[in-house]
Amino acid sequence: MSDAVTPTGATFGTIQPSGTRARMREDGAWLSVMMAITAFEFVCWAGAWRLGFAPSPYIFTYLALAFAGLVCVLSLRGVTGTLAATPNWWSMVPATILIGIGASLFLPLKYAIPQIVPFWLDRPLADAERLIFAGDPWLRLDHLLGWAAVPIDRVYGLWLPTQSLLLFKVVTQPSSTMKSRALIAYVLAWFLLGVVAATVLSSAGPIFHDRILGGTAFAALRETLQSRGAWVALAESDKMWASLASGQPGIVAGISAVPSIHVAISVWILLVSREMAPRAVPYAACYVVFIWVASVALGWHYATDGLVGSLGMLGIWSISTRLQGYLDHRFGVCFPPKAAISRMSAFDHCGH
Repeated sequence: MSDAVTPTGATFGTIQPSGTRARMREDGAWLSVMMAITAFEFVCWAGAWRLGFAPSPYIFTYLALAFAGLVCVLSLRGVTGTLAATPNWWSMVPATILIGIGASLFLPLKYAIPQIVPFWLDRPLADAERLIFAGDPWLRLDHLLGWAAVPIDRVYGLWLPTQSLLLFKVVTQPSSTMKSRALIAYVLAWFLLGVVAATVLSSAGPIFHDRILGGTAFAALRETLQSRGAWVALAESDKMWASLASGQPGIVAGISAVPSIHVAISVWILLVSREMAPRAVPYAACYVVFIWVASVALGWHYATDGLVGSLGMLGIWSISTRLQGYLDHRFGVCFPPKAAISRMSAFDHCGH
């Protein structure tokens, strides 16, 4: 599409947006939501920081990680020949900056949760699940899958880079309704589930239960993880606890169980796969089940956490669908069918 300004008779003498402006507007819906949520996160962090609840964010570290993720995905797509001929840098670069800043703000907000709302849900949730499952769910899973504790521990530990690479794979896709909906849902999930819901449902999880509440209700969990060789879960949980106990958070900090953001974002991957890569749906579904089971088996989460995360993500997906339609209309954008794989500009299709 040419950058020249072209009169269009069909629109009664209105001016067709230039190629650059058109492409910026095509990604305007999700980018505007990302900017709004990041700005609101900053306001929340500033308030918590002034009250002494939240530490300073590692902005430059997370910006570096975000751009590393973008470069990695672009390189892989270039090697495999799936990279768009003209990537929309006008949206990709701001999005990467916002993702890095948002991630850096999430950590101190998560760290501040028990200072704002002390952990209260662990005891009733643990007691309820013992009644429902006639014992601790993690112990039931250990009897079934204890032999696979090491691979479960290692693969679960790769969740963050896995979801990050898939996020940037979506960011680098051509503009489309599906892309817009996916990125709006992603941003809303991290804030509404990872910050708001996690604060209201303040809880630490089985692996921290005894350290928070005292007693030996989950003493066997740590002993079992040690005997099984699940050193990633043990090492990461020790770092998180040290950050909380010392009041000196590092880059690994913040404790929260309900809802499980691991499961929620894994469900997001499944929903995105259904829309943008149907052949990957069986693998994505298996990944959701794996993350849910692993989160319980390794003691990070109660079984209920994954249910709350899943339902929360489905609700956010529904909200995002409506919000995306409204914002695309406000930005004057409509997309051609199967725009996720089309190189046609939305403005070309709509006759603007």
